[in-house]
This record gives sequence, structure tokens and C-alpha cells, in this order.
Amino acid sequence: MQDNRQKDGVVVPAATVADSNAKKAKRRKTLPELPVYRASANMKFVIASMMTKAPRRLAKFYDEMLMTASEVSKSIGLADISRSSDDRTWYINSAMTLTCELRNDFTILLHLGVIGRDDDNKAKKLARNIIAQLVAWRGYISGEGVNNR
Repeated sequence: MQDNRQKDGVVVPAATVADSNAKKAKRRKTLPELPVYRASANMKFVIASMMTKAPRRLAKFYDEMLMTASEVSKSIGLADISRSSDDRTWYINSAMTLTCELRNDFTILLHLGVIGRDDDNKAKKLARNIIAQLVAWRGYISGEGVNNR
């Protein structure tokens, strides 16, 4: 590996580059950078795209789904900024419950014939992804609480 890297005509020592990369890896991710938050934002997009093809009489149902998806994002955000592990766990459980509710709503729409199997699979895959990330986050928090005692 090269000892120095040249950037815009300036030679940067390899140690500086390595130190910068280490700091970048340690830096706490902001809320929009969290994969679970991005997945919840994608869920809102999926619902909104389904809403454009939906019959008008189901507009209120889709509005409720969008509100639920917004609550999932809000719960994730509140879990991210909460200091106590109990509060974080509560918000994560809340987001998981709301995500399960969204999965049930997608099942209802599938059985009514409003959405196709592809849309249902895409939405449920995203919901499983969100729940898996929340479960991992909750497990990390639970382990963190045990280690701090």
C-alpha cells in the first residue's frame, strides 16, 4: 500500500487517512442514516405509490396506513434520541407493533383484490426488514443494559 495519497495536489500521509477512516467508522449515525429509518421511509413511499392506484373509496384506509407508517418513523426517531434503555425499548416495541399492523393492512388489501401479489410481497418484505432491524436493535439495547450493571 502506498504511504502517502495525493489529493488535489496535496500529499496526505497514510496515517492521517487511516485515522480519518477510523473516526468516520466510530461516528454515531444520524437518524436519516439509520437503515431502519430509511426502510420506514421506504414503507411510506410504497404505501403512497399503492394509493395512487387505489379506488377512491379506500382513500381513508390508505390515509390511516400512511399515518401508521409515519408513527413507525416517529417511534424510531424517538428511540434514537431517548437516553434510557427502557424508553428506547418501549419506542422500539411500539414501532414493531405498528409495523405488524401495517402487515395486516396489506393482507386485507390483498384479500380485497386491491393490490397484487407483487405489491403485497414487496411491502411485506420491507415490513419484515424493519421488524428484523428493530429486533436486533432491541437485543443490542437489552445486552447493553446488562453490561452496564
